[in-house]
Amino acid sequence: MYYILKFISWLVSLLPIKFLHFIAGNFTKLVFCFLPDKRKNIYENYKHILSIKYGREPSIAEIKKTMSDNFYHYGMFCAEFLYINKLIKEIKSVPEIRGKGIEIIKKARESGKGVIIATLHFSNWDIAGITASGNFSSFCEVWSVVDDLGGGYSKFVQEQRKRYGMNIVMPNKNLKDAYRALQNNNVLCVLIDRPLPLNDKTGVTVEFFGKKAYVASAAARLSLKYGSKIILGHLMRDNDWFYGVTSDIIKYDLTGNYEKDTQIITQAIFKEAEKIILQNPEQWYCFKKMWS
Repeated sequence: MYYILKFISWLVSLLPIKFLHFIAGNFTKLVFCFLPDKRKNIYENYKHILSIKYGREPSIAEIKKTMSDNFYHYGMFCAEFLYINKLIKEIKSVPEIRGKGIEIIKKARESGKGVIIATLHFSNWDIAGITASGNFSSFCEVWSVVDDLGGGYSKFVQEQRKRYGMNIVMPNKNLKDAYRALQNNNVLCVLIDRPLPLNDKTGVTVEFFGKKAYVASAAARLSLKYGSKIILGHLMRDNDWFYGVTSDIIKYDLTGNYEKDTQIITQAIFKEAEKIILQNPEQWYCFKKMWS
């Protein structure tokens, strides 16, 4: 698989990115025509999110338009995953972080206990990691928790990210590196926006867009263990390129009860996440049913 991905990456680098976006976007829309269960999940997710965004029940046409845009964006993301080296070479720089994001990261590090960037499957989270490492590498290391998808695929992903200064943590292989990253006052990126099965005891229940959702709580548990500040970070698509955005340091009041505090922190993260998703719902990729 590794060499297949290397070959495909080389092959697609011969093509213009706009052409790849068009092909990948429309091909992805076609693929989802044959995935009825996922389409149903996505339809229900967007039906609820758009009702919050519009303050009314969305029409079927509005939901389907958002779904179509979502599939197209996901296809663009997949193409960019293979095209990333040429993409950055053409632009000649990693995306900038707009606003006070770098200042906020530096302020969060003043405690000496590391910073957790909670992030979403939004826009292009691979380039989001590269954006973090490219902008923060002058004063700290950047680590990212990723799933081990096995074999050559994981090797390819690690190679792509390490090329741009991103250090990888796979929970089943080197989880202790995540702990050391925070202990050494570095930045740790953690994806937070996937629903969990109710029998997964690591999850917590939060109110997300006004409905109960059972979600991962790793960012909150790491923050409680090491005293790390949490920031929500994401990447925004800007024509043919991107820019990074961060929230302020997320605030919450702790009670001293570990499980309750885990829920409180996770809830605070998801309240920030709502703001991002409402702005550009078509760029959020959640193909599982978010609410039971």
